[in-house]
Amino acid sequence: MTTSTKTTKKKIVLFAANTRYVGPPLGLLSITKLLDLKKYDVKIITQNEYPDCENALVKECKGAICLGISVMSGFPLKAAKRVSQRVKAKYPKLPIVWGGWLTTTLPEESLKPSYVDYVCMGQGERLFSQLIDVIDSRNFKDLNKIPRLGYKKGSKIFLSKRIGTDDIDSLPDFDMDLIKWENYLEITDFGKRVIRMTTSYGCPHRCSFCCEPLNSTRIWKALSAERVINYIKKLKEKVDFDGLTIVDSNFFVSEERTIKIFKGILDSKLNIKIGQVNGRTNILVRYAPSTWRLLKKAGLYNILVGAESGNEEIMTFINKDATVEDTVKLAKICTKYSVQMLASMIVGLPTERYLNDKEKAFQEDLNGVIDLYHKISPVGLQHQLIVFAFGPLPFSPLYNRSIEMGFKPPVDIDGWANYALRNVRVPWIPKKGFSKVEVLNYTTMAIAMDRSNLFSSFPPSINMLIKPTLAIFKKIGEWRFRTKFLSFPLDLWLFYSGMYVFNEINKIFKIVRSTR
Repeated sequence: MTTSTKTTKKKIVLFAANTRYVGPPLGLLSITKLLDLKKYDVKIITQNEYPDCENALVKECKGAICLGISVMSGFPLKAAKRVSQRVKAKYPKLPIVWGGWLTTTLPEESLKPSYVDYVCMGQGERLFSQLIDVIDSRNFKDLNKIPRLGYKKGSKIFLSKRIGTDDIDSLPDFDMDLIKWENYLEITDFGKRVIRMTTSYGCPHRCSFCCEPLNSTRIWKALSAERVINYIKKLKEKVDFDGLTIVDSNFFVSEERTIKIFKGILDSKLNIKIGQVNGRTNILVRYAPSTWRLLKKAGLYNILVGAESGNEEIMTFINKDATVEDTVKLAKICTKYSVQMLASMIVGLPTERYLNDKEKAFQEDLNGVIDLYHKISPVGLQHQLIVFAFGPLPFSPLYNRSIEMGFKPPVDIDGWANYALRNVRVPWIPKKGFSKVEVLNYTTMAIAMDRSNLFSSFPPSINMLIKPTLAIFKKIGEWRFRTKFLSFPLDLWLFYSGMYVFNEINKIFKIVRSTR
């Protein structure tokens, strides 16, 4: 008589520290691609699936061989620090690995706390698999052979060589059963059941305000169109969705690949909308009319582009390699094919003008945003500007320039835990300027928004009240753009207060309908 021995899997726990992020943990899923799931039991902890996620995390770490946490500065870093301290106190021998944008841009700072053992600098699929092999085998002499890894020996920090971007098309798919996809659906302006996905990694361009050029070394790697379509079909079998948000840093690099993907979506009769797809103005204006017709027919709803500025000198200063005229041309193309353009803008970039007269320089930046809006708004479709006050990103070419102009970066992890780009205050932007940026953002949102899906759970009687209310804010927004009056933002407070109330009520109606 023979007996079979059941092998117990070794547990790996992964945690998404950004508990305010509602989409699926794509980065954590990605680093599992090369793990042997017959050998390892991977538990992914997110706010979406575990409302009491921090306590659930600590509980799951019992018996685990590793805890991996995705981290970025600001609020997520506070959560990462908090749970890392709790886990390290309860399981002092459990290795804790941090990855994400924080460790990519600030690896040494991330490794200084006693509760962090390893950090990943950049792309993590191969790194994490190799690190797990070392941890599992306890063959720690091989740590220096793992690229993009940061680790410690005593109090000394070691950073291995950063290498370029791996070919993600050569990697296997992750196991879709690692998360419950239903928990990550969103209501957006283009769908009631929208899910996020990614199809590429890196960016080939050289914008000086961005840390991507140094992270991916300006290399862009993408999944083939066939892989993308197969993934979407498999995802459709897991969860019923009516919209896709593609969160690539730069999706539209290759027109040929774009055509194949959207033709595949159309031929597969998926009947979905695709939105918030990131691209560049100077690339998209060169797309053929036939490509644009295909994009629209296949379901493209809106695109996200970095317009950055309405001033050509600033476009040159940031190495954008695109022009203001490209933005205007793209707006006209988008209007022609009924595709909304979401254009991000930056005011307060550290140019010489701010050394001479910061009040004047900032007003010129604001006027440039408003003037650009006037250029793109008369063409028909309501396009939206998303305005940011400049915040220096570590690892970006403009970071040291910002320090030279008086910016004082955080000096430790606690400082970076309070560093969120939306809240950064550089000294050359006038204090009142930040509130004006908020008014600009609200104004363009009020003018351009289509909330038919966001309030879709409401009964028709309530929706009848919402429409005229939004029309009032739209009129106020148009007046603000016309007069360039950005002070006394009482309407902004009312707008966001109303949006918060509406969203909370919408959740209730959504739950009620889902239980019927």
